[in-house]
Amino acid sequence: MANERNKRVLVVDDDPDVRRLLSSVLNPSGLLVDLASNGVEALDLLREHPYSVVLLDLLMPTLDGFGVLDALKTEPIQSSPVVLVLTGAERSVVERLDPQQIHGIVRKPFDAHELAALVVACSEIKGRGPFGAMAIATMISGAPLLAWLNRFSG
Repeated sequence: MANERNKRVLVVDDDPDVRRLLSSVLNPSGLLVDLASNGVEALDLLREHPYSVVLLDLLMPTLDGFGVLDALKTEPIQSSPVVLVLTGAERSVVERLDPQQIHGIVRKPFDAHELAALVVACSEIKGRGPFGAMAIATMISGAPLLAWLNRFSG
């Protein structure tokens, strides 16, 4: 895991307990973890550091995850695999997602060890497009992102 130590993960969630949990789960995997409590903080960190993976909550105050995803499309920020950490999967939320930007989706509550394995796997696919990563980046339930999106968009 020596080369994992150079990999940096950004955790973006407005819940301090979720941020602490994700940090405590990912640190033993050898990943450096930065924390942001909203989209504004996340974008500041994304402008400052390259990340191997971004774990992004969608529904937050100040600037939500959709705002972060929009900024990633328009600003000259180095792209990173984005894994969404969602509380639910309401149709209105899923319909707003651009599958070209998402490498995985994890639903709360999640299994901490499976989440750590997913993040490590996503850190290995940096530079590949989301659909090229589908075999690796799956929901914790095991369904590929594309199938998950199709289930809620049809």
